[in-house]
Formats: sequence, C-alpha cells, structure tokens
Amino acid sequence: MQNGKIKNDGRRLRSLNTQNAIVDALMNLVQRGILEPTAQQVSDEADLGIRTVFRQIQDKETLFILMDERVKQNYAGDMMNTTPCGDIKSRIKELVVMEARTYESNLQFLRATLANKWKYKTLQKNYKRNQKNLKALLYSWLPEVKEETKATQAFLTSINSTGYWIELRENQQLSVEDACALKIQAFENALL
Repeated sequence: MQNGKIKNDGRRLRSLNTQNAIVDALMNLVQRGILEPTAQQVSDEADLGIRTVFRQIQDKETLFILMDERVKQNYAGDMMNTTPCGDIKSRIKELVVMEARTYESNLQFLRATLANKWKYKTLQKNYKRNQKNLKALLYSWLPEVKEETKATQAFLTSINSTGYWIELRENQQLSVEDACALKIQAFENALL
C-alpha cells in the first residue's frame, strides 16, 4: 500500500510540475505581448507535446484561472499590504506611484485581460474583482473621496482604473512619470 501511495504522489507531483510549466509558458508569452497565445504556442514554449497541454489543461478558462492565481499574488502583495499615512497630497502621490509600479509590472497581463475579457468569463470575473479592489484601495487611501459628489467619485474611480492606466501609457503614449503626474494633478484638482 505504501508503494502505491508513493507512486500516486509521484504522478501528482509530475502532473503539477507539468501544469506549472504550462502556466509559466502562457505567462512568458503574454509578457512578450502575445495577448492570447494558442495552445500550440503554449506547447512550444513549455517544450511539451500539444496532447500533454490538452490533457493537463482542459480549456483556456482553466489556464487563465491558473495564471490569475499567480498574478493575483503579486498584484495583491504589492498594493494591499500598505498603509496610507500623511496629508492628502502625500497620500495621493504615494497611491498613484504605488499603483503605477504595480500596473507596470503587470502591464501585459492587464492588456491581455482587457483584450480578452469579452471572450472568457474568468477574465470578466477577474476584471470586476480587481476593479472592486482598486475602488476599495482608493477609498482606504483617500477617504475624502466619499465626501465628493457621485460624479466626482465616478471620475476618480475611473482614472484610478487599470484601463485608464493603459489609456495613458499606450494610447496617449505618456511615460510612467508623465502618467503619474497627470493622475496626481487630476486627484488634486478634484480633492483640494
């Protein structure tokens, strides 16, 4: 019986290692700007047969769920384990800079989510969750926002979103510094 358990544990470990290799491959491809890699691209990147990929990962929803677990750990670790302090101007600046750092380190994953969320329920759910968490973060760092009109609250929540960051960086082609300065100015104009 002991041998059977060890054999099964070995299979599970190999299966887990294979799944990790597949998720690593997906993340590498996304980081290189391939926002929706094909199964063949993932297979090639992981140096695994296409059948192995399909045996380990049933569909792209499952693959995005596994990728999200990894990204979420980095994302949450960067932003949710901080404590706001100081006057409103310093809190605005710290919040914007902290978010910019997190957005930049996850930029391709954010782009992939925005590009594909209309196709995958997992990405829709993740995007809603992340926007809800960003709103909670905004209100914890800047409780003054709660005292503003609904229109101002909606405006500040919008400019604090990941979609707006991508708009500033890609469509407006602003540098990180210029995008931060623009957001800081918008927050200061609305709250001071």
